[in-house]
Amino acid sequence: MDKKYFIKTYGCQMNFYDSNRLRKLLNKEGFFEVNSIEDSDIIILNTCSVRKHAEDRAFSFLSSIKSIKNNKIFCVIGCTPSIYKDKIFEKLDFVDIICGPNSYKKFVSTLKNYSGGKTSIFEEDENLLNEVNETEIKEKISSFVTITKGCENFCSYCVVPYARGKLVSKPENVIIDEIKILIDKGVKEIFLIGQNVNEYGKDIGENFVELLYKIHEIEGILRIGFLTSHPKDISNELINSFSELPKLYKHLHLPLQSGSNKILNLMNRKYTVERYLEIIEMVREKCPGISITSDIIVGFPYEEEIDFEETYKIVEKIKFDDLYVFKYSPRPLTKASKFPDNVPKEEKEKRHKIILNLQDKISLLRNKEMEGKIDEIFIRKKSYKIKNAYIGRTLNNKPVIIENVNVKEGEIIKVEIKKGERHYLYGILI
Repeated sequence: MDKKYFIKTYGCQMNFYDSNRLRKLLNKEGFFEVNSIEDSDIIILNTCSVRKHAEDRAFSFLSSIKSIKNNKIFCVIGCTPSIYKDKIFEKLDFVDIICGPNSYKKFVSTLKNYSGGKTSIFEEDENLLNEVNETEIKEKISSFVTITKGCENFCSYCVVPYARGKLVSKPENVIIDEIKILIDKGVKEIFLIGQNVNEYGKDIGENFVELLYKIHEIEGILRIGFLTSHPKDISNELINSFSELPKLYKHLHLPLQSGSNKILNLMNRKYTVERYLEIIEMVREKCPGISITSDIIVGFPYEEEIDFEETYKIVEKIKFDDLYVFKYSPRPLTKASKFPDNVPKEEKEKRHKIILNLQDKISLLRNKEMEGKIDEIFIRKKSYKIKNAYIGRTLNNKPVIIENVNVKEGEIIKVEIKKGERHYLYGILI
């Protein structure tokens, strides 16, 4: 068997981190990546099942390329196989190998010795989080680092506990060693990722905020961020860290999901709207200028017009810097999948559009408030659309375009914000 592979990734930051880790494992075993499916011998699709849309896109892509199969090995990995298991072979009979997100070492071993036939891989790799996971660096100066896998919150709409298993934290010393390796490779910006980073360490007697402070001391790091936080686990210590750690992005992504306590209860979110508002007030008081982003689900079962209006009012009140709005879709195995999906599709579309339109206005306003301010910008990459321009991030993690500058990726420069638009700020070098 030839060893040319093509990998395509759908889903969240965890999936992209997993794909980079898998690249490293494959490359160590003599496989090498190609940029087109036609040139590959092995086609790997890393999938997400958190939302039906991502799942449908992955299946659609696979179906669109089945005509080129010939002797190619088709592999579906990630969250979707964990949910559907061997039913994937029934749905997509041209797929050869399926593998869950906790079994990539075994996946590579299987590929090395593969001689044909339908193969399922779900046995968890040994020492999955107890050893340093080296990843291929796709961006030279920025990298994700997974600090937990799985989740045990069982929000009623969420498939993650079934797809990725229970919460398991990576030991602190392993995380720090992994980051030091990345720094040695030229990485300057680290994003810690997990389904709920605030719960990091509760299974192994360690603490997320203490981890943040230790990472902050690592020589060579210029910026640190993290995703995602759960409102029920926000601590005063974490809130304080935004003002106490200069390298930490002044940005908090805090999913709200709904502005109705009735819906939050049905979602099993374990906090109230009132508590969420308290957190926002504390964070903004402790760290003025912090950017706050969130997630909203519209059309959840039993969401009546009054519930949606409450969500609208909360979004209007809080004025998030940005918002990710999703139309509810039932996910297999979840508690909510047993509820009636009783908000019509047309109504979901309508509510989705209303919230997005509101957020467009708020985001533009929030970005215009940045005009005239001077900020330290971390330079990420060259702009692909604008000649002689770079894209960077403000200290509160907003994207900035700077034109006609002689800078390098991974530098921090002082910039005056001259213009704020819906999605980007525009600045000039001071």
